[in-house]
Amino acid sequence: MLQEQLDGVFIKEEDGYFDEDKVGAQFYSMIKQLSGEEAYELIDEAINYLLQSTDTEVVAYMLEFISSLYGIAGTNELTDLHEMKASVIDRQVEIYGNQFTHNVLNNLKRELGTAT
Repeated sequence: MLQEQLDGVFIKEEDGYFDEDKVGAQFYSMIKQLSGEEAYELIDEAINYLLQSTDTEVVAYMLEFISSLYGIAGTNELTDLHEMKASVIDRQVEIYGNQFTHNVLNNLKRELGTAT
């Protein structure tokens, strides 16, 4: 279910880029009514979507989305999948990310208490 919603969010404009306001509004619409438990349950789906992406902007947006889900869930306890895939996420950012994406990942790690 989440994958279809995210596919609808990540539609590039004619200029080949995402409309930041449109993406933000769609993310807000998706998460505004989630309970903490519902948000926590979506984290693994969001991580799987992130790991399938090779687009720098999508990777950055997904890291921010995952951060929002943890915030709504009110926890910094990693899901089991997140714990298992943390190094894969790091590698994904290294391969497909830019400096902004690295900064977003570092912010997420700080929020979750996993920064090294």
